[in-house]
Amino acid sequence: MKGQSRKSKGRTPSARSKMEIQKVMRLEREVWKAAREKNARNFRKLVSADALMIFQSGILTQPDYIATMPGRTLEENTIENLRGHMPNANTVILTYQTVRAGNFEGKPFPSTRVIESTTWIRRAKGWVAILNQETPLET
Repeated sequence: MKGQSRKSKGRTPSARSKMEIQKVMRLEREVWKAAREKNARNFRKLVSADALMIFQSGILTQPDYIATMPGRTLEENTIENLRGHMPNANTVILTYQTVRAGNFEGKPFPSTRVIESTTWIRRAKGWVAILNQETPLET
Protein backbone atom coordinates (compact mmCIF):
# COMPACT_ATOMS: atom_id res chain seq x y z
CA MET A 1 0.00 0.00 0.00
CA LYS A 2 1.13 3.50 -0.72
CA GLY A 3 2.59 5.22 2.32
CA GLN A 4 2.94 1.95 4.24
CA SER A 5 6.39 0.82 5.28
CA ARG A 6 7.66 -2.59 4.23
CA LYS A 7 7.86 -3.65 7.89
CA SER A 8 4.11 -3.22 8.52
CA LYS A 9 3.03 -5.25 5.47
CA GLY A 10 2.01 -8.76 6.45
CA ARG A 11 3.08 -8.08 10.03
CA THR A 12 2.85 -11.09 12.32
CA PRO A 13 1.46 -10.63 15.83
CA SER A 14 3.97 -10.09 18.61
CA ALA A 15 4.33 -12.56 21.47
CA ARG A 16 2.48 -10.09 23.71
CA SER A 17 -0.38 -9.79 21.21
CA LYS A 18 -0.62 -13.57 20.99
CA MET A 19 -0.83 -13.79 24.81
CA GLU A 20 -3.58 -11.17 24.93
CA ILE A 21 -5.53 -12.91 22.17
CA GLN A 22 -5.27 -16.23 24.07
CA LYS A 23 -6.49 -14.49 27.23
CA VAL A 24 -9.50 -13.04 25.41
CA MET A 25 -10.26 -16.43 23.86
CA ARG A 26 -10.50 -17.87 27.40
CA LEU A 27 -12.80 -15.01 28.37
CA GLU A 28 -15.05 -15.74 25.38
CA ARG A 29 -15.46 -19.29 26.61
CA GLU A 30 -16.30 -17.91 30.08
CA VAL A 31 -19.08 -15.80 28.55
CA TRP A 32 -20.63 -18.93 27.06
CA LYS A 33 -20.26 -20.70 30.42
CA ALA A 34 -21.95 -17.81 32.24
CA ALA A 35 -24.80 -17.88 29.72
CA ARG A 36 -25.17 -21.67 30.07
CA GLU A 37 -25.18 -21.46 33.87
CA LYS A 38 -27.42 -18.35 33.88
CA ASN A 39 -24.74 -16.64 35.94
CA ALA A 40 -25.65 -12.97 35.58
CA ARG A 41 -22.87 -11.85 37.94
CA ASN A 42 -20.10 -13.34 35.79
CA PHE A 43 -21.85 -12.29 32.58
CA ARG A 44 -21.83 -8.65 33.83
CA LYS A 45 -18.09 -8.87 34.54
CA LEU A 46 -17.31 -10.13 31.04
CA VAL A 47 -19.85 -8.26 28.91
CA SER A 48 -19.96 -4.49 29.25
CA ALA A 49 -23.24 -2.78 30.16
CA ASP A 50 -23.00 -0.82 26.89
CA ALA A 51 -22.49 -3.99 24.81
CA LEU A 52 -24.70 -5.01 21.91
CA MET A 53 -25.54 -8.57 20.92
CA ILE A 54 -26.90 -9.07 17.42
CA PHE A 55 -28.77 -12.35 17.19
CA GLN A 56 -30.98 -13.86 14.51
CA SER A 57 -33.89 -12.93 16.76
CA GLY A 58 -32.89 -9.27 17.20
CA ILE A 59 -30.52 -6.88 18.96
CA LEU A 60 -30.07 -6.96 22.72
CA THR A 61 -28.06 -4.89 25.14
CA GLN A 62 -26.27 -6.56 28.03
CA PRO A 63 -29.03 -5.54 30.52
CA ASP A 64 -31.67 -6.87 28.08
CA TYR A 65 -29.85 -10.18 27.79
CA ILE A 66 -29.50 -10.54 31.55
CA ALA A 67 -33.21 -9.80 31.96
CA THR A 68 -33.98 -12.68 29.57
CA MET A 69 -31.62 -15.18 31.26
CA PRO A 70 -34.36 -16.86 33.35
CA GLY A 71 -36.29 -17.75 30.17
CA ARG A 72 -33.20 -18.75 28.15
CA THR A 73 -31.69 -22.22 28.32
CA LEU A 74 -28.39 -22.87 26.60
CA GLU A 75 -27.94 -26.61 26.67
CA GLU A 76 -24.90 -26.91 24.47
CA ASN A 77 -22.60 -24.98 22.22
CA THR A 78 -19.36 -25.70 20.49
CA ILE A 79 -16.67 -23.23 19.50
CA GLU A 80 -14.85 -24.20 16.32
CA ASN A 81 -12.13 -22.47 14.32
CA LEU A 82 -11.60 -19.79 16.98
CA ARG A 83 -9.36 -17.04 15.66
CA GLY A 84 -8.24 -13.71 17.04
CA HIS A 85 -7.12 -10.45 15.53
CA MET A 86 -5.62 -7.57 17.53
CA PRO A 87 -5.80 -4.37 15.42
CA ASN A 88 -4.45 -2.27 18.30
CA ALA A 89 -3.29 -2.70 21.90
CA ASN A 90 -6.80 -2.30 23.33
CA THR A 91 -8.95 -4.28 20.89
CA VAL A 92 -9.30 -7.98 20.10
CA ILE A 93 -11.73 -9.30 17.51
CA LEU A 94 -12.61 -12.99 17.72
CA THR A 95 -14.30 -15.05 15.02
CA TYR A 96 -15.51 -18.65 15.18
CA GLN A 97 -18.30 -20.98 14.21
CA THR A 98 -20.84 -22.50 16.54
CA VAL A 99 -24.06 -24.43 16.70
CA ARG A 100 -25.85 -23.94 19.98
CA ALA A 101 -28.76 -25.93 21.31
CA GLY A 102 -31.31 -24.51 23.68
CA ASN A 103 -34.50 -22.55 23.86
CA PHE A 104 -35.95 -19.20 24.74
CA GLU A 105 -39.25 -19.20 26.61
CA GLY A 106 -39.82 -22.79 25.54
CA LYS A 107 -39.15 -22.23 21.83
CA PRO A 108 -36.02 -23.91 20.42
CA PHE A 109 -33.24 -21.73 19.02
CA PRO A 110 -32.74 -22.12 15.29
CA SER A 111 -30.19 -24.94 15.01
CA THR A 112 -28.36 -23.24 12.16
CA ARG A 113 -24.56 -23.15 12.20
CA VAL A 114 -23.49 -19.54 12.68
CA ILE A 115 -20.34 -17.51 12.41
CA GLU A 116 -19.80 -15.52 15.60
CA SER A 117 -17.77 -12.38 15.93
CA THR A 118 -17.04 -10.75 19.27
CA THR A 119 -15.18 -7.49 19.77
CA TRP A 120 -13.39 -7.09 23.08
CA ILE A 121 -11.83 -3.87 24.39
CA ARG A 122 -9.45 -3.25 27.25
CA ARG A 123 -10.86 -0.87 29.84
CA ALA A 124 -9.60 0.13 33.30
CA LYS A 125 -10.76 -3.14 34.91
CA GLY A 126 -9.59 -5.37 32.05
CA TRP A 127 -11.05 -6.93 28.91
CA VAL A 128 -14.81 -6.68 28.25
CA ALA A 129 -16.93 -7.76 25.30
CA ILE A 130 -18.71 -4.86 23.64
CA LEU A 131 -20.14 -6.34 20.43
CA ASN A 132 -21.22 -9.84 19.45
CA GLN A 133 -22.83 -10.76 16.17
CA GLU A 134 -23.98 -14.06 14.75
CA THR A 135 -24.39 -14.66 11.04
CA PRO A 136 -26.17 -17.82 9.87
CA LEU A 137 -24.26 -20.02 7.44
CA GLU A 138 -26.10 -21.59 4.55
CA THR A 139 -25.81 -25.35 4.62
